[in-house]
Amino acid sequence: MNYTIGLSGYFHDSSVCLLEGGSIIEFVREETLTRVKGTNQFPHRALRFLIDKYNLDDTNVDFICFYEKPLRGWFSSVNFSLKRPLDRMELLKNQLKQFWSGPANVSQNILKVLKIDERKILFAPHHLSHVLSATPFQKGPSTQQSLHFVFDAVGDGICSSIFYGIPSSLQILRQDQYPNSLGLFYSAVTEYCGFNTNEGEFKLMALAAYGKPIHSEFLLKNVIRFSIPELKLNLKWFNFHRSVTTSYSDLFLKKFGPAAQENDLIEDANRFKDFADLAASAQDVTERIICRTISWGIEQTGITSITVSGGVAQNCVAMHSASKLMGACDFTVPPSPGDSGAAIGAANFAEIMANRSPVKIHDIAFGGSFSPPKSGLFEELFQLVAKENAYVEVAELINNGNIICTFLGGNEIGPRALGFRSIICSAGKAPVVQRLNTLIKKRESFRPLAPAMTSETAENYFHLNKNALRNYNWMGLIAFAKPELPSQYNCCLHVDGSARLQILKKDISPLYEILELAEDEILLNTSFNISGDPIVGDYFDCYVNMQRMGLEYLITDKGLYKLII
Repeated sequence: MNYTIGLSGYFHDSSVCLLEGGSIIEFVREETLTRVKGTNQFPHRALRFLIDKYNLDDTNVDFICFYEKPLRGWFSSVNFSLKRPLDRMELLKNQLKQFWSGPANVSQNILKVLKIDERKILFAPHHLSHVLSATPFQKGPSTQQSLHFVFDAVGDGICSSIFYGIPSSLQILRQDQYPNSLGLFYSAVTEYCGFNTNEGEFKLMALAAYGKPIHSEFLLKNVIRFSIPELKLNLKWFNFHRSVTTSYSDLFLKKFGPAAQENDLIEDANRFKDFADLAASAQDVTERIICRTISWGIEQTGITSITVSGGVAQNCVAMHSASKLMGACDFTVPPSPGDSGAAIGAANFAEIMANRSPVKIHDIAFGGSFSPPKSGLFEELFQLVAKENAYVEVAELINNGNIICTFLGGNEIGPRALGFRSIICSAGKAPVVQRLNTLIKKRESFRPLAPAMTSETAENYFHLNKNALRNYNWMGLIAFAKPELPSQYNCCLHVDGSARLQILKKDISPLYEILELAEDEILLNTSFNISGDPIVGDYFDCYVNMQRMGLEYLITDKGLYKLII
């Protein structure tokens, strides 16, 4: 049976997806192998890893598809800069310099790693790659008419899109061109509030819960103008269209004051509330635009099966609001709606172009665990504690207040650890939770850890959207707690009473059995990495991270281990 490969790269979160017979069998982020978080390089190592593992070559690879049209995107950005070359000279120089090191050279980079017929290299429209990363997770059949929204920074010169139809025959309802980008607006506020763009947007989302949207009307009147369904940015407030270093302008600083420094983001800092209010305002504006756009699309088409993708769709608070819209009867945001997951969409595009069935996906992790080194080094670092009843031992350790690292099954598709590459503990033991969140993971105090629970527990303690239930399997939405939530679990709640919860399913989650054996109804789950680093990729990464964080126990497919050294 032959293979299809999907690639994303050059901007951020480079990844590779591998299909066998139309089914996904591997998903590998380049950062997992390079240990550079969010790397934007061509995914050489991830592609090489899969070539070696599956003996990929010209005889068994049908297609390798890149997730955008490289020349279209490059010409679009250069053409924009040339309209005002003196004002945009810094950006223009960078665009010209990046031509041969950017996606325009993707075919040559592919052929350096994989010797195949060049006619097998395909290019998918960027926003179509996003859409086709969402359709495999929809509940209905591939023949179901759906309405697909993409809210992005920019790709192929396009910032947002609305498609409708079935995966094999999608039509464009409307699109917004660069620079009128909801994603770039949110990223500019992210940078101003002291976080890194393309990484810290989820921190801005968390910070927003501590503020009031007092600037919303000002932003909608002066900064980001929205008249359904058209969005336009007032570029006087931004700098991303002329600079490679700063995304907001001096006008932004004049209105809101100096940009945030690290000390400003401590809850009792003098300006913490200022930044929290601006974050809340940006979040409110983003949610309003998304919700009004989706409502407009439903009104125009009458279609009520909805998907949302693109980088902005990683905002699980906004997705919660969108999922509750009147008329949205089936709502899907994929586990990895950003550029990383677009590698799946690219592979799906290739299948459709070959007149094959569109991809459908049930699982949320792929590839299987890496085997321990054969050199015996693993046994020198870890001691086997339990093999036959490992989950029983893990549950007992959790009951006694221990923190456990997991290295189970394959790689999660999305950016969030879902139990395969996680650090877990009981949600009912506040001192343990505090230690894990602030001392071990060194997370900001305004970012609680994510709770994981069964569907029965979730229904008992949280307000769930029945039309979007499977999105909770991969933390695609937040949910608000009911008064019935026992007080010992309040540590998993945000200040507004919400949580980015995960519903554990027996057939797809390795944490389900552990939770069934544990005393508490809820586990807390965070990614197995030190803040700022990628999630662990092999046993050596496990060892290094456990050493640095002072953690002892590791549960794997081969048993429960304890760190020796």
